Amino acid sequence: MSSTHTRAEVRDYLDRMRAALSDLPDVEISEIMDDADAHVAEVAAELGEEFSAEALTSRLGTPEVYAHELRVAAGYPPSKHVVVVEPPKPVFAARFAFWALVAGTATAFAMGIGGRDGFPLASLVAVFVIWAVVLLHRRPELIGQVGDLPENTALQQALAQAEAGPPGKAIAYLRSLQPAWWLARTVLVAISGVVVAGFGILFLLTLALAALTFMSGPRAKTDRRWLWVSLPAAGLAAGTLLYILGAVLPNATYHDNYPTSYGPPTPTLPNNVYVFDKNGKALTDVYLYDEEGQPIETPFYGCRNGGGDGANSRYREDNRYPRPRVEYDDYGNCRVMSGVPFAVSIPTESLDPSASLDPSASATPSGPVDPSISVTPPSSVSPAPPTVATTSK
Repeated sequence: MSSTHTRAEVRDYLDRMRAALSDLPDVEISEIMDDADAHVAEVAAELGEEFSAEALTSRLGTPEVYAHELRVAAGYPPSKHVVVVEPPKPVFAARFAFWALVAGTATAFAMGIGGRDGFPLASLVAVFVIWAVVLLHRRPELIGQVGDLPENTALQQALAQAEAGPPGKAIAYLRSLQPAWWLARTVLVAISGVVVAGFGILFLLTLALAALTFMSGPRAKTDRRWLWVSLPAAGLAAGTLLYILGAVLPNATYHDNYPTSYGPPTPTLPNNVYVFDKNGKALTDVYLYDEEGQPIETPFYGCRNGGGDGANSRYREDNRYPRPRVEYDDYGNCRVMSGVPFAVSIPTESLDPSASLDPSASATPSGPVDPSISVTPPSSVSPAPPTVATTSK
Protein backbone atom coordinates (compact mmCIF):
# COMPACT_ATOMS: atom_id res chain seq x y z
CA MET A 1 0.00 0.00 0.00
CA SER A 2 1.43 3.35 -0.99
CA SER A 3 2.32 5.99 1.57
CA THR A 4 0.01 8.42 -0.26
CA HIS A 5 -2.91 6.10 0.30
CA THR A 6 -1.90 5.64 3.92
CA ARG A 7 -1.71 9.38 4.47
CA ALA A 8 -5.14 9.81 2.88
CA GLU A 9 -6.77 7.29 5.22
CA VAL A 10 -5.02 8.78 8.22
CA ARG A 11 -6.19 12.23 7.14
CA ASP A 12 -9.75 10.96 6.75
CA TYR A 13 -9.57 9.43 10.25
CA LEU A 14 -8.32 12.72 11.72
CA ASP A 15 -10.96 14.75 9.86
CA ARG A 16 -13.71 12.63 11.37
CA MET A 17 -12.17 13.15 14.81
CA ARG A 18 -12.09 16.90 14.28
CA ALA A 19 -15.74 16.83 13.23
CA ALA A 20 -16.64 14.95 16.42
CA LEU A 21 -14.93 17.73 18.44
CA SER A 22 -16.52 20.58 16.52
CA ASP A 23 -18.65 21.68 19.48
CA LEU A 24 -15.51 22.68 21.42
CA PRO A 25 -13.69 26.00 21.08
CA ASP A 26 -10.96 26.07 18.45
CA VAL A 27 -8.19 26.33 21.04
CA GLU A 28 -9.31 23.14 22.79
CA ILE A 29 -9.68 21.33 19.46
CA SER A 30 -6.14 22.30 18.51
CA GLU A 31 -4.76 21.05 21.85
CA ILE A 32 -6.50 17.68 21.52
CA MET A 33 -5.70 17.21 17.85
CA ASP A 34 -2.01 18.04 18.28
CA ASP A 35 -1.60 14.89 20.39
CA ALA A 36 -3.98 12.89 18.24
CA ASP A 37 -2.18 13.66 14.98
CA ALA A 38 1.13 12.34 16.27
CA HIS A 39 -0.38 9.25 17.87
CA VAL A 40 -2.48 8.23 14.84
CA ALA A 41 0.54 8.65 12.56
CA GLU A 42 2.64 6.58 14.98
CA VAL A 43 0.08 3.76 15.01
CA ALA A 44 -0.15 3.82 11.22
CA ALA A 45 3.63 3.51 10.98
CA GLU A 46 3.63 0.58 13.43
CA LEU A 47 1.05 -1.29 11.34
CA GLY A 48 3.35 -1.03 8.31
CA GLU A 49 2.27 -3.32 5.46
CA GLU A 50 -0.75 -4.42 7.49
CA PHE A 51 -2.12 -0.89 7.60
CA SER A 52 -5.73 -0.34 6.57
CA ALA A 53 -8.62 1.78 7.71
CA GLU A 54 -10.07 -1.30 9.40
CA ALA A 55 -6.78 -2.09 11.15
CA LEU A 56 -6.49 1.50 12.35
CA THR A 57 -10.07 1.44 13.64
CA SER A 58 -9.46 -1.91 15.32
CA ARG A 59 -6.44 -0.47 17.09
CA LEU A 60 -7.83 2.91 18.16
CA GLY A 61 -11.57 2.56 17.77
CA THR A 62 -13.70 4.66 15.44
CA PRO A 63 -12.72 8.32 15.08
CA GLU A 64 -15.80 9.34 17.06
CA VAL A 65 -14.95 6.93 19.89
CA TYR A 66 -11.31 8.02 19.98
CA ALA A 67 -12.32 11.70 19.97
CA HIS A 68 -14.74 10.99 22.81
CA GLU A 69 -11.99 9.35 24.88
CA LEU A 70 -9.56 12.21 24.35
CA ARG A 71 -12.10 14.90 25.23
CA VAL A 72 -13.10 13.05 28.39
CA ALA A 73 -9.42 12.57 29.30
CA ALA A 74 -8.90 16.31 28.89
CA GLY A 75 -11.81 17.01 31.22
CA TYR A 76 -14.37 18.18 28.62
CA PRO A 77 -18.01 16.98 28.66
CA PRO A 78 -19.20 14.45 26.04
CA SER A 79 -20.56 15.81 22.77
CA LYS A 80 -24.32 16.33 22.60
CA HIS A 81 -24.42 15.88 18.84
CA VAL A 82 -22.34 12.73 18.45
CA VAL A 83 -23.74 9.49 19.78
CA VAL A 84 -20.88 7.18 20.60
CA VAL A 85 -21.62 3.49 20.75
CA GLU A 86 -18.58 1.87 22.26
CA PRO A 87 -18.05 -1.85 21.91
CA PRO A 88 -17.34 -3.72 25.12
CA LYS A 89 -13.66 -3.48 25.98
CA PRO A 90 -11.52 -5.35 28.47
CA VAL A 91 -10.93 -3.24 31.58
CA PHE A 92 -7.97 -5.11 33.03
CA ALA A 93 -5.42 -2.55 31.80
CA ALA A 94 -7.60 0.35 32.96
CA ARG A 95 -8.12 -1.22 36.38
CA PHE A 96 -4.40 -1.92 36.66
CA ALA A 97 -3.63 1.72 35.89
CA PHE A 98 -6.21 2.95 38.40
CA TRP A 99 -4.99 0.82 41.29
CA ALA A 100 -1.36 1.50 40.42
CA LEU A 101 -2.21 5.19 40.90
CA VAL A 102 -3.91 4.51 44.25
CA ALA A 103 -1.08 2.27 45.49
CA GLY A 104 1.57 4.69 44.27
CA THR A 105 -0.01 7.64 46.06
CA ALA A 106 -0.50 5.72 49.33
CA THR A 107 3.01 4.25 49.28
CA ALA A 108 4.60 7.60 48.48
CA PHE A 109 2.76 9.12 51.44
CA ALA A 110 3.95 6.30 53.72
CA MET A 111 7.53 6.71 52.54
CA GLY A 112 7.34 10.45 53.20
CA ILE A 113 6.35 9.76 56.81
CA GLY A 114 8.71 6.85 57.38
CA GLY A 115 11.77 8.23 55.63
CA ARG A 116 14.22 5.53 54.57
CA ASP A 117 12.16 2.77 56.15
CA GLY A 118 9.58 2.92 53.34
CA PHE A 119 12.07 3.11 50.46
CA PRO A 120 12.14 -0.63 49.48
CA LEU A 121 8.33 -0.91 49.22
CA ALA A 122 8.05 2.44 47.44
CA SER A 123 10.64 1.33 44.89
CA LEU A 124 8.62 -1.81 44.14
CA VAL A 125 5.35 0.10 43.75
CA ALA A 126 7.09 2.71 41.59
CA VAL A 127 7.76 -0.01 39.02
CA PHE A 128 4.01 -0.58 38.62
CA VAL A 129 3.31 3.14 38.46
CA ILE A 130 5.88 3.60 35.68
CA TRP A 131 4.37 0.63 33.88
CA ALA A 132 0.94 2.26 34.08
CA VAL A 133 2.35 5.55 32.75
CA VAL A 134 3.86 3.73 29.76
CA LEU A 135 0.52 2.01 29.05
CA LEU A 136 -1.38 5.28 29.24
CA HIS A 137 0.96 7.00 26.77
CA ARG A 138 0.88 4.09 24.34
CA ARG A 139 -2.87 3.71 24.64
CA PRO A 140 -4.49 7.08 25.43
CA GLU A 141 -7.94 5.49 25.23
CA LEU A 142 -7.23 3.88 28.60
CA ILE A 143 -7.89 7.25 30.25
CA GLY A 144 -11.53 7.09 29.22
CA GLN A 145 -11.76 3.49 30.43
CA VAL A 146 -10.27 4.44 33.78
CA GLY A 147 -12.88 7.17 34.09
CA ASP A 148 -15.66 4.65 33.45
CA LEU A 149 -14.51 2.18 36.13
CA PRO A 150 -17.10 1.69 38.93
CA GLU A 151 -14.53 2.44 41.62
CA ASN A 152 -13.52 5.67 39.92
CA THR A 153 -17.16 6.64 39.40
CA ALA A 154 -17.86 6.06 43.10
CA LEU A 155 -14.85 8.19 44.03
CA GLN A 156 -15.96 11.03 41.78
CA GLN A 157 -19.48 10.91 43.23
CA ALA A 158 -18.08 11.06 46.77
CA LEU A 159 -15.99 14.11 45.87
CA ALA A 160 -19.00 15.76 44.24
CA GLN A 161 -21.10 15.18 47.36
CA ALA A 162 -18.33 16.62 49.53
CA GLU A 163 -18.14 19.74 47.39
CA ALA A 164 -21.91 20.15 47.60
CA GLY A 165 -21.89 19.76 51.38
CA PRO A 166 -20.38 21.78 54.25
CA PRO A 167 -16.76 21.03 53.22
CA GLY A 168 -17.42 22.61 49.82
CA LYS A 169 -16.06 26.04 50.78
CA ALA A 170 -12.91 24.52 52.25
CA ILE A 171 -12.35 22.42 49.12
CA ALA A 172 -12.86 25.46 46.90
CA TYR A 173 -10.37 27.44 49.00
CA LEU A 174 -7.78 24.66 48.83
CA ARG A 175 -8.18 24.52 45.05
CA SER A 176 -7.44 28.21 44.85
CA LEU A 177 -4.10 27.50 46.55
CA GLN A 178 -3.05 24.94 43.93
CA PRO A 179 -0.26 27.06 42.35
CA ALA A 180 1.34 27.63 45.76
CA TRP A 181 0.95 23.94 46.59
CA TRP A 182 2.64 22.94 43.33
CA LEU A 183 5.68 24.98 44.31
CA ALA A 184 5.68 23.72 47.92
CA ARG A 185 5.24 20.16 46.69
CA THR A 186 8.32 20.49 44.49
CA VAL A 187 10.42 21.68 47.44
CA LEU A 188 9.15 18.90 49.71
CA VAL A 189 9.89 16.22 47.10
CA ALA A 190 13.46 17.54 46.89
CA ILE A 191 13.72 17.45 50.69
CA SER A 192 12.49 13.86 50.72
CA GLY A 193 15.44 13.00 48.49
CA VAL A 194 17.81 14.33 51.15
CA VAL A 195 16.02 12.32 53.88
CA VAL A 196 15.99 9.06 51.91
CA ALA A 197 19.05 9.20 49.69
CA GLY A 198 21.35 11.84 51.19
CA PHE A 199 23.41 13.78 48.67
CA GLY A 200 24.31 10.93 46.32
CA ILE A 201 23.21 9.86 42.86
CA LEU A 202 19.71 9.10 44.12
CA PHE A 203 19.43 12.69 45.27
CA LEU A 204 20.08 13.88 41.71
CA LEU A 205 17.31 11.58 40.52
CA THR A 206 15.07 13.09 43.18
CA LEU A 207 15.81 16.58 41.86
CA ALA A 208 14.74 15.41 38.41
CA LEU A 209 11.57 13.99 39.94
CA ALA A 210 10.99 17.33 41.70
CA ALA A 211 11.19 19.16 38.37
CA LEU A 212 8.79 16.64 36.83
CA THR A 213 6.51 17.15 39.81
CA PHE A 214 6.36 20.89 39.20
CA MET A 215 5.46 20.30 35.53
CA SER A 216 2.76 17.76 36.37
CA GLY A 217 0.60 20.18 38.35
CA PRO A 218 -0.77 22.44 35.58
CA ARG A 219 -0.52 19.74 32.89
CA ALA A 220 -2.70 17.29 34.79
CA LYS A 221 -5.62 19.70 34.43
CA THR A 222 -5.68 19.23 30.66
CA ASP A 223 -4.08 15.80 30.30
CA ARG A 224 -5.19 13.28 32.90
CA ARG A 225 -2.22 11.02 32.20
CA TRP A 226 -0.10 13.41 34.26
CA LEU A 227 -2.13 12.43 37.32
CA TRP A 228 0.09 9.34 37.58
CA VAL A 229 2.94 11.72 38.36
CA SER A 230 1.05 14.48 40.18
CA LEU A 231 -0.84 12.41 42.78
CA PRO A 232 2.09 10.21 43.96
CA ALA A 233 4.21 13.37 44.17
CA ALA A 234 1.49 15.02 46.29
CA GLY A 235 1.41 11.98 48.58
CA LEU A 236 5.19 12.03 48.98
CA ALA A 237 5.15 15.77 49.69
CA ALA A 238 2.37 15.47 52.29
CA GLY A 239 4.14 12.60 54.06
CA THR A 240 7.44 14.49 54.05
CA LEU A 241 5.71 17.54 55.55
CA LEU A 242 4.33 15.41 58.40
CA TYR A 243 7.77 13.84 58.87
CA ILE A 244 9.36 17.29 59.24
CA LEU A 245 6.67 18.48 61.66
CA GLY A 246 7.06 15.31 63.72
CA ALA A 247 10.81 15.88 63.96
CA VAL A 248 10.67 19.62 64.69
CA LEU A 249 7.72 20.07 67.06
CA PRO A 250 8.88 17.70 69.85
CA ASN A 251 12.29 19.42 69.91
CA ALA A 252 10.64 22.83 69.97
CA THR A 253 8.57 21.97 73.06
CA TYR A 254 11.32 19.98 74.79
CA HIS A 255 12.70 22.87 76.82
CA ASP A 256 9.20 24.01 77.82
CA ASN A 257 8.32 20.59 79.19
CA TYR A 258 11.70 19.84 80.72
CA PRO A 259 11.57 20.00 84.55
CA THR A 260 13.25 23.02 86.07
CA SER A 261 13.79 21.40 89.48
CA TYR A 262 16.31 18.65 89.96
CA GLY A 263 16.42 15.92 92.55
CA PRO A 264 19.44 15.44 94.80
CA PRO A 265 22.47 14.11 92.94
CA THR A 266 23.16 10.41 93.22
CA PRO A 267 25.93 9.91 95.76
CA THR A 268 29.13 8.52 94.37
CA LEU A 269 31.51 6.16 96.10
CA PRO A 270 35.16 7.14 96.54
CA ASN A 271 37.77 5.28 94.57
CA ASN A 272 38.80 3.42 97.70
CA VAL A 273 37.29 2.62 101.11
CA TYR A 274 39.16 1.62 104.30
CA VAL A 275 37.28 -0.12 107.11
CA PHE A 276 38.43 -0.41 110.76
CA ASP A 277 37.09 -2.39 113.70
CA LYS A 278 36.40 -0.85 117.11
CA ASN A 279 40.00 -1.38 118.14
CA GLY A 280 41.35 0.58 115.18
CA LYS A 281 42.55 -2.45 113.28
CA ALA A 282 42.30 -2.14 109.50
CA LEU A 283 40.09 -4.79 107.91
CA THR A 284 40.87 -6.32 104.54
CA ASP A 285 38.73 -8.16 102.01
CA VAL A 286 35.58 -6.34 103.13
CA TYR A 287 32.56 -6.54 100.78
CA LEU A 288 30.17 -3.57 100.74
CA TYR A 289 26.42 -3.66 99.98
CA ASP A 290 23.72 -1.01 99.97
CA GLU A 291 20.39 -1.07 101.79
CA GLU A 292 18.81 -3.11 98.98
CA GLY A 293 21.47 -5.80 99.06
CA GLN A 294 23.16 -4.64 95.88
CA PRO A 295 26.96 -4.71 95.75
CA ILE A 296 28.64 -1.30 95.80
CA GLU A 297 31.15 -1.63 92.99
CA THR A 298 33.86 0.68 91.71
CA PRO A 299 36.46 0.03 89.03
CA PHE A 300 40.12 -0.49 89.84
CA TYR A 301 42.96 0.04 87.38
CA GLY A 302 46.26 -1.50 88.40
CA CYS A 303 49.66 -1.17 86.84
CA ARG A 304 49.89 -2.30 83.26
CA ASN A 305 53.33 -3.71 83.83
CA GLY A 306 52.08 -5.75 86.76
CA GLY A 307 54.37 -4.03 89.19
CA GLY A 308 54.22 -4.88 92.85
CA ASP A 309 51.36 -7.19 93.75
CA GLY A 310 50.71 -8.78 90.35
CA ALA A 311 47.45 -10.37 91.49
CA ASN A 312 45.94 -6.98 92.12
CA SER A 313 47.44 -5.19 89.13
CA ARG A 314 44.77 -6.20 86.62
CA TYR A 315 41.56 -4.24 85.97
CA ARG A 316 38.65 -5.34 88.06
CA GLU A 317 35.24 -4.04 89.11
CA ASP A 318 33.77 -5.58 92.24
CA ASN A 319 32.75 -4.67 95.79
CA ARG A 320 35.81 -5.90 97.65
CA TYR A 321 37.71 -3.25 99.62
CA PRO A 322 40.13 -1.74 100.25
CA ARG A 323 41.69 -1.49 96.81
CA PRO A 324 45.46 -1.72 96.45
CA ARG A 325 47.16 1.64 96.04
CA VAL A 326 48.91 2.52 92.81
CA GLU A 327 51.95 4.80 93.03
CA TYR A 328 54.43 6.14 90.48
CA ASP A 329 58.06 7.02 91.04
CA ASP A 330 59.96 9.90 89.47
CA TYR A 331 60.58 7.87 86.34
CA GLY A 332 56.91 7.03 85.77
CA ASN A 333 57.27 3.44 86.93
CA CYS A 334 54.13 2.04 88.49
CA ARG A 335 53.88 -0.21 91.49
CA VAL A 336 50.98 -1.56 93.52
CA MET A 337 51.16 -0.93 97.26
CA SER A 338 49.31 -2.81 99.96
CA GLY A 339 48.47 -1.66 103.45
CA VAL A 340 46.72 1.43 104.84
CA PRO A 341 48.35 4.85 104.22
CA PHE A 342 47.13 6.32 107.51
CA ALA A 343 46.26 5.44 111.11
CA VAL A 344 43.03 6.34 112.90
CA SER A 345 41.98 6.91 116.48
CA ILE A 346 38.64 5.21 117.11
CA PRO A 347 36.31 7.41 119.25
CA THR A 348 34.85 6.11 122.52
CA GLU A 349 31.15 6.38 123.28
CA SER A 350 30.27 8.97 125.92
CA LEU A 351 27.17 7.08 127.10
CA ASP A 352 26.59 3.49 127.99
CA PRO A 353 25.17 1.96 124.80
CA SER A 354 23.25 -0.62 126.81
CA ALA A 355 21.35 2.16 128.53
CA SER A 356 20.19 3.64 125.25
CA LEU A 357 19.02 0.24 124.12
CA ASP A 358 17.09 -0.56 127.32
CA PRO A 359 13.44 -0.94 126.22
CA SER A 360 12.27 -0.13 129.72
CA ALA A 361 13.73 3.35 129.47
CA SER A 362 11.15 6.05 128.85
CA ALA A 363 11.62 9.40 127.19
CA THR A 364 8.72 10.86 129.18
CA PRO A 365 9.79 12.59 132.43
CA SER A 366 8.35 11.03 135.58
CA GLY A 367 8.01 14.31 137.42
CA PRO A 368 7.18 17.94 136.72
CA VAL A 369 9.62 19.86 134.56
CA ASP A 370 10.63 23.40 135.20
CA PRO A 371 10.10 25.27 131.89
CA SER A 372 12.84 27.74 132.77
CA ILE A 373 15.48 25.01 132.58
CA SER A 374 16.76 24.06 129.12
CA VAL A 375 18.44 20.73 128.63
CA THR A 376 20.90 19.97 125.81
CA PRO A 377 21.15 16.25 125.08
CA PRO A 378 24.73 14.97 125.08
CA SER A 379 26.24 13.56 121.91
CA SER A 380 26.30 9.79 121.90
CA VAL A 381 29.29 9.71 119.55
CA SER A 382 32.28 11.99 119.44
CA PRO A 383 33.21 13.81 116.24
CA ALA A 384 34.83 12.02 113.30
CA PRO A 385 38.10 10.34 114.28
CA PRO A 386 41.29 12.13 113.51
CA THR A 387 43.61 10.53 111.05
CA VAL A 388 47.39 10.41 111.15
CA ALA A 389 49.21 9.87 107.90
CA THR A 390 51.72 7.08 107.85
CA THR A 391 54.71 6.70 105.60
CA SER A 392 54.65 3.85 103.15
CA LYS A 393 57.76 1.89 102.91
